[in-house]
Amino acid sequence: MDWTDCTDAGCQIHLGEKQGSGWYPQFTRRSRKPSVAHDHDWRQEMEANPGEDWAPKQQPRQRRARRAHGNLTSWEPCFNDNCKEHQWEKVDAGYYSRQMGEKGELSMSDRREQRKRKAVRIRLEREGSQKTKETLETQISDLRSHLDRAAQIMVAKDNDLERLDKEKEKLQQAYNRCKQRMRQIGVMLWKEGV
Repeated sequence: MDWTDCTDAGCQIHLGEKQGSGWYPQFTRRSRKPSVAHDHDWRQEMEANPGEDWAPKQQPRQRRARRAHGNLTSWEPCFNDNCKEHQWEKVDAGYYSRQMGEKGELSMSDRREQRKRKAVRIRLEREGSQKTKETLETQISDLRSHLDRAAQIMVAKDNDLERLDKEKEKLQQAYNRCKQRMRQIGVMLWKEGV
């Protein structure tokens, strides 16, 4: 017997395979059969612990979390035309994918949706481009005003530099005159012998 046919949750022979898959086969409602192995475990537990609750203690069955269809595959290998996960990708592409790389035609309702989505996309692009033009114009005018301010600051700094150069020349001339006068005084004092 295969483990997928074994509906006894406590079967030690198939327990490893059931735990590995995370799936425990069960009876259908039509074919309920008594489980001899389960009855045997129950009797052993009842005889070992006569004063305790005789109901068998079972762990709650845990299922593996299923991954969503959208996480398993992209829209191109999804061959279900009515797939809600990939509907808009197929509509935007303009075809349903088929197994041999062929392209299936969109349904009438999906073609209508494609036209609507395309019209909305074009309208949004136009609005976006107008907003972009206005934004660019304001940015350009702001940059021009910044450049004007920078040019004015540069002219003022140039004027300051010219003024400072003239003052430096005057101070250099005054320094040279003082130096010359100090030499003359030094020579006079030397001559007098002081």
